[in-house]
Amino acid sequence: MLAGFCLVSLAISGAGRGWYGLLRGLVSLVLALPPLPWFAGGPLRALARRRPSKPGQLVAGIALTLGLLGIFGALFASADAVFSSYLRILLTPPGWLDTVPAKGFMFLIFGALAAAGLLVGLRPVAEPVAPDVRLRVGRSVWALPLVALNLLFAAFVLVQITVLFGGGRRVAVTAGLTYAAYAREGFFQLLIVSVFVLAVVAVAAGLVSVRGRERWALAVLLGVLCLLTMVILASAMHRLGLYTDAYGYTRLRASVAATIIWLAAVFVLVIVAGAVRLTRRGHGGRLPRALVALTGAGLVAFAVWNPDLQVAATQLEVRKTISRLDIDYLNELGPEAIPALDRLPEPMRTCVLQDIARAAGLSEPATWQSWNLARQRAREAIAARPLLPQAGCASLPYRSGDAE
Repeated sequence: MLAGFCLVSLAISGAGRGWYGLLRGLVSLVLALPPLPWFAGGPLRALARRRPSKPGQLVAGIALTLGLLGIFGALFASADAVFSSYLRILLTPPGWLDTVPAKGFMFLIFGALAAAGLLVGLRPVAEPVAPDVRLRVGRSVWALPLVALNLLFAAFVLVQITVLFGGGRRVAVTAGLTYAAYAREGFFQLLIVSVFVLAVVAVAAGLVSVRGRERWALAVLLGVLCLLTMVILASAMHRLGLYTDAYGYTRLRASVAATIIWLAAVFVLVIVAGAVRLTRRGHGGRLPRALVALTGAGLVAFAVWNPDLQVAATQLEVRKTISRLDIDYLNELGPEAIPALDRLPEPMRTCVLQDIARAAGLSEPATWQSWNLARQRAREAIAARPLLPQAGCASLPYRSGDAE
């Protein structure tokens, strides 16, 4: 949701050709919130100038109206029982009144964001020009660290290749770990390594001023570093795949897998942009837009992939013995998982689906605000096979935390 908000903010702002414009566009809606009261108060100030009024007189008029209605309404209610019953019905607060504060708060938030979007959209687009902060430094300042990093990364990649071909026997002999424990460890650290490499590439390409052959040397060192990092990402994906093959997907594992794929695609963009910049002597101005397009496409692809459905499907696939299913974890999934969980045998199916249906409000009629395709399919699945009235869920075996 946060990524979608940033992409919408960037699309409304229209500024994203350079890195500075991209960063400013991502937070343009937030930056437009402080001047919003002044912007929205303009029509009110104009109306006040046209029709000046005294606030004290308005308050007095409201108080007099309420007093007269209260006195005469009470007299009429005591004089006629039918009128009294209608008045009692009229003054009884409706049931939906309890939800008004929360809905009003959400309305104010979305209204403020919509007004901020209008303010940003009406503002003329001025592409900011980032200052040139590149420094002319000696070759040893940047070449020595990059060569050392490449050697370290190459050594790590070589170890990963030997483990890949040696399998569990080599891991057990050299590290004293089982293959499952080895696969479980390390892929988070490898993700952090890839993010740090992106920072190193950004600093080297953005702050170091090079000319002539030094441009080619810097580009080759950074390109080799990116290629080695992509191999490391492949190793992280392999480790994660070994673990998910044994224990199935969870939301965290699905998100990590998607992040690995996105980072690999980012490195491809960086390599291509670096090659274009080197051959055409440009500044890689299209890389920010390409990164935004890649991120948006990745979010859409991740939503279409339907992570909750994949989590449920893989959990059922790897847990061949039904008693090993973690019912507590499955209950936390969204209605997107119901088409896969519908294959569970009774009474486990009812015990899992009833908690999901209760949390998603599937028993209530769908409104235009709450409707989506996943909830519609979940309602259809439950309607086709109604839940058991008495499932006896307390007696079912499960292993809490097994999915994690």
